[in-house]
Amino acid sequence: MDSHIILSINEGFDRLQRRLVALSVGEEIRASDAAAETGLSEEVCRAVLCGLERAGLMTHRDEDLFERRPLDSINA
Repeated sequence: MDSHIILSINEGFDRLQRRLVALSVGEEIRASDAAAETGLSEEVCRAVLCGLERAGLMTHRDEDLFERRPLDSINA
């Protein structure tokens, strides 16, 4: 795989991480918006958001919309 492609993918994940860390509780993000902001595919962004939902950090509102949950809801 071309090192330029790997660097681009890594930068995309870094941008996604910064965007997700910056979310406030109750704030929403769409997989399609995350893809547009990061350069990653919508499918990759949706997979990351679904993983965060399984971990209890996000609530899946509809096909494309996810909401940031409070951390205390994980232990409840």
